[in-house]
Amino acid sequence: MNFLIRFRIFAFLFLLINVGFFFPIFSESKTIKFTLEPERDDIIQYEIELWKAPNFDLEIPFRVLSNPGKIQLFIPNGYEYFRIRAVAKRQVRGFWTDLYSVSSFGKSKPKEPNKIIARKQVTSDVLVPILNKEGTNHFYLTENKIQVKPILNHPMKTTIRYRLNGGPWFVTREPELSFTKDGDYKLEYQVTNELGVSDSIQVWDFSVDLTPPNTEFHWQLPLYRKSSSFFVGPNTNLELQSQDAGSGLDVIRFRTICGKNPPSDWYLWDNKNSWKNIVQSCSEDLDLEISATDKLGNEEVPKKIQIKRFPKEN
Repeated sequence: MNFLIRFRIFAFLFLLINVGFFFPIFSESKTIKFTLEPERDDIIQYEIELWKAPNFDLEIPFRVLSNPGKIQLFIPNGYEYFRIRAVAKRQVRGFWTDLYSVSSFGKSKPKEPNKIIARKQVTSDVLVPILNKEGTNHFYLTENKIQVKPILNHPMKTTIRYRLNGGPWFVTREPELSFTKDGDYKLEYQVTNELGVSDSIQVWDFSVDLTPPNTEFHWQLPLYRKSSSFFVGPNTNLELQSQDAGSGLDVIRFRTICGKNPPSDWYLWDNKNSWKNIVQSCSEDLDLEISATDKLGNEEVPKKIQIKRFPKEN
């Protein structure tokens, strides 16, 4: 159960989800001032991590906690980056933002003409919120199972009564439920301690999405066909359309193999310019691989197009 963070900059607007964040109207050396505004009532706190370098494997970050409202963040010497995530009730944590450079915080960045897209970052959270077509968040399971463990202030034996999708009630110590099919689920559970005291019934509504998107190729005219082969000319464009019935489409990525060269990096597909740039960048036979990813990180098995070049006839 996570909540993304939305950054609103003083001069211009970045949109993420679940938290409003104004870029600084004033900054000092090693001090940044901003405002954290929760868009959900259950967001009660924020975690801020300070990093010396943008490499999560080489250091332990300096972490501070903050309540919503106006923040004055002091950056110790040697720390050049920071990121933020929201914390909701019952210690439910949201996604971390990207790492932001302290020196360039609040400054606009030039647009990248063709952004490299890496695999979606794996999260340790069991449930994550994803914005649906209606503009509201719906929760999705990030693993194939849920294990319900009560959070206790003092060591004490407990039992958990639970049911799934309105079915029969079961009682056990720590239920573990597996989910292998896409669909909507409703989990209800209640914790009772050894003194017979029970808390209120907790309800989790969420969906399971294990199916990646499916991408279709659409060639724009002029397109020529001879026997089982298709021929494209310099004015033919390739348009990709990906559909995802679950959490929704995130990105369409592509990479190329020109001649005997190694594969390129993965890039974000742009229906207007990508095909033209691909054709112009390689004068040899070309392999094009396409893979779409949904908002949970389910990745489509790459589809491949083989393009063979024929010499122009005089």
